[in-house]
Amino acid sequence: CYVVQAALEAHGLPAEVLPPPDDETLEIGLGLCRGRECLPCFITTGDIIRRARQPDFDPVRVQLLMPTTAGPCRFGQYSALQRDLLDRNGLGGMDIISPNAENSYQGFGDNPTKMRKLAWQGTVAVDLLQKLVHEYRPYELNRGQTDQVYQQCLKQVLEAVREGGGKPVARAMQWAATQFEALPVDRSEPRPVIGLVGEIYLRFNAYGNQDIVRQVEVAGGEDIVATMKEGLYLTNWYYKTMARKLGNYLDFLTTFIVDAYQRDRERKLVKPVEHLLKFPHESPIEVLIEHIQPYYEPYLATEAILSMGKAIDFARLGLSGILNVMPFSCMPGIITAGMAPRLRHDLDKIPWLDVIYDAQGGTNLNTRLEAFMYQTEQYRQRRAG
Repeated sequence: CYVVQAALEAHGLPAEVLPPPDDETLEIGLGLCRGRECLPCFITTGDIIRRARQPDFDPVRVQLLMPTTAGPCRFGQYSALQRDLLDRNGLGGMDIISPNAENSYQGFGDNPTKMRKLAWQGTVAVDLLQKLVHEYRPYELNRGQTDQVYQQCLKQVLEAVREGGGKPVARAMQWAATQFEALPVDRSEPRPVIGLVGEIYLRFNAYGNQDIVRQVEVAGGEDIVATMKEGLYLTNWYYKTMARKLGNYLDFLTTFIVDAYQRDRERKLVKPVEHLLKFPHESPIEVLIEHIQPYYEPYLATEAILSMGKAIDFARLGLSGILNVMPFSCMPGIITAGMAPRLRHDLDKIPWLDVIYDAQGGTNLNTRLEAFMYQTEQYRQRRAG
């Protein structure tokens, strides 16, 4: 969100990131929705309405950015529901901007190509910073120092995006490398490394997932979280593939070029920090597609492609466990959880935990996570021995 804000500001467009969600926003969302929606819908709806109720808010002067998607996921209906709720709450003058995953979010802004370049560079940079945090924080000697360094590095990246991207973002990543290199850590006691997959919003929203990354760290583990950029690569793959099948060769060529540019920028931004990371280079989306073909038809799309494909990828990289996070009744999550026994069978019985989040706040997570972490440590020792 902060990357998109910085990219908008680089184009002279004032932007504001909504405050992080909390119990208040969840209560607002639950009070307005019908109860059949998923947790991210409750939370984002509450975020929007809470901000709109502030005295300094003028709906006529504000536009809400709520992306959408095609296909069976309820995310594709968020903007429609929220449009209705805004109208019912006297906020009919507020527009909603909804770039669509169906065309890989093309055509956004007055200069869409430059906007996409800026947003992409920032997204790659933040993905890398979060990887660094997750690899350093479990071993830090000075508690809280890794988070402080992350915030400083994030500030540098956002300023670089506002400058127009390119070399400034690369310099920000070089600076970030020096900051993380200087962090005092103790890695003398190895930890089981856990791969976190699942629904994209919950992977990154600490309130929504009950801060599961830190819970794993407290329980003695280390996390590697599937990145934001893999979801964007998937939209490229799907749009490119469908364009080719339908004979829309200009769209195919355009997306092919966009994809090549994104991969090139990713390589350049990874380079300054690759020596600090266990797995700095992401497996291409085509590899994830290849992973899941024995289990699932890729043209069915949905986030199940990413969850299953990345879980297989993590297992083959030698990780010690898989956490699959999903909202209650999430269809892609249910598909992934349903396939988990077969995946585990083919992946040397790697420990696997499905964590389902509803709006009630209780998933017995602590007890289940303790048992899971015990299994991952046994699995790590067995493979090491």
